[in-house]
Amino acid sequence: MRKLSTYLLLFVLMFVGSACDSDSGSDSGDKDAFVGTWSLGGISDASGDRTAAFVQGFNTVQIGFQSDKVFSLVVDAVLNEADANYSGSYEIVESTKNVSVSIVVSGQAFPLVFTYNIVNDNQIKLTAAGTTSVLLSTLFNTSFAAPITITLVKG
Repeated sequence: MRKLSTYLLLFVLMFVGSACDSDSGSDSGDKDAFVGTWSLGGISDASGDRTAAFVQGFNTVQIGFQSDKVFSLVVDAVLNEADANYSGSYEIVESTKNVSVSIVVSGQAFPLVFTYNIVNDNQIKLTAAGTTSVLLSTLFNTSFAAPITITLVKG
């Protein structure tokens, strides 16, 4: 009986140990999901899907989130004078599902705050309201109405 208790104890310890290891290894968190280069997959506002109207003015819009909390936004507009490169930093707060981005435009930092929804490994939705919506409309020279939802696609 004593030998059986020892084996049972070892089995329980191995099970608990492997459960702890698999939990910490498989849950990389939301922060890791953001890292990479993203493209604009869609954009909508209070009036509905605005993707078609938005993309008419832009060849590409690429967003980069680096693991060291560096953010970049590269805009290749149809009109060359509207091309832009922005950089800054970002912070993710998993408990509130918020991502805060600070970009520098003409020497001034602009804070942009979004709620996020990680749809899958290749798609994230960012929703902006209030001041961030106004800043986005100004940044992209559009007339979007809050809330603005931006769909990012990895790659």
